[in-house]
Amino acid sequence: MGKIKKISLILGAAMTFAAQSVMAQAVVVDGYGADKDSALRDASRVAVEQVVGTLVDSRTLVTNYATELDQIYMKSQGFVKDMKILSQDVVGGSVHVKAQIDVDTSPDAKLMNNLKMLMMLNDPRIAVVILEQDEKGNILGHDAVAESAINARLIDLGFSHVVDAGVASSLQDARLLNRIYNGSSAIGSIGRSLGADYLVLGRSTAQAQGVSLPNGKGGYEPTLLKNGKASMTVKILKFDTGEIIGTFTNSAKAVDSSLESAKQKAVENAAKDAAVKLEDKFRHFSANANQALQLEVRTMDYQAVQQLADDLRALGVVQNVYIREHQNGKAILSVDTIVKPDVLVKSLQGKTSLGIFVAGISNNTIKMSVSR
Repeated sequence: MGKIKKISLILGAAMTFAAQSVMAQAVVVDGYGADKDSALRDASRVAVEQVVGTLVDSRTLVTNYATELDQIYMKSQGFVKDMKILSQDVVGGSVHVKAQIDVDTSPDAKLMNNLKMLMMLNDPRIAVVILEQDEKGNILGHDAVAESAINARLIDLGFSHVVDAGVASSLQDARLLNRIYNGSSAIGSIGRSLGADYLVLGRSTAQAQGVSLPNGKGGYEPTLLKNGKASMTVKILKFDTGEIIGTFTNSAKAVDSSLESAKQKAVENAAKDAAVKLEDKFRHFSANANQALQLEVRTMDYQAVQQLADDLRALGVVQNVYIREHQNGKAILSVDTIVKPDVLVKSLQGKTSLGIFVAGISNNTIKMSVSR
């Protein structure tokens, strides 16, 4: 699988907004387009980008920031509360507008909710695998229809590290995944091979039958319609601990002219409903999760990274440590802790035998070099 880009969304000011009476941030921006409407849409995107920039700790961002947040900016119009055109002219054949735009920053606004969720979960890598089974419970393979519908919803929410369903399907044997669904301890190996933090693992069952209607003579008359029914059970698993952070079951129906199409439409409807439930589960989990610190560690020595992780786990103030990646002399670690970054560093320095040079500390990030 190709290199997965890393981005950590750190909303330094997001919590402050909850205590403030101002529910919108006004910015003056320029927009360009073929006509007035497209220029205003461009201005809206620029305004949202500016406001997001004030909410994100720029010290933790990597390149391709705008690319990673395209899903937010493409829907920027939905975050605009008010717009006032200050001037309008034509520049180089394009319409240019200067506008004052109020971007919705209320704590319960969709923009803030999505960014907060991404921040609290550290924009995780998510793999979705739905196993299709027959009425007897035999695994038939992967349900591509359900996987695609759920992945689309995750991407729409702004998650930028959704593992391609085709990759997830080709890498893993359905029987192994079924054992994991039933409680196998092999989840860690699956997470490493997929490069994922969370596994959304489900089972889907679908069936269809002909539709008959009363004939007015005390009996029933078959019709050309077919009735499809689909059910889905889903577990959300956290790879580093194997913990189940959410589970749900749902079902759906559909009517069509053939048995196969009725089944497929029922599965699509069930998958869409499952995607909504999945969003609710991630939002609930993010609201109750400890905010992870990110450690950016410079070293070519992976054993030093492993020792650092072990030393952190040994500290009484740390709940969990996860090595997210290590390449090109840089490691990224996520640390769940109840203390501030500077306190964590002092605790670590007093316990570890590693040589530690701290390059910088922000509210959510520690940059350091380590050596043995």
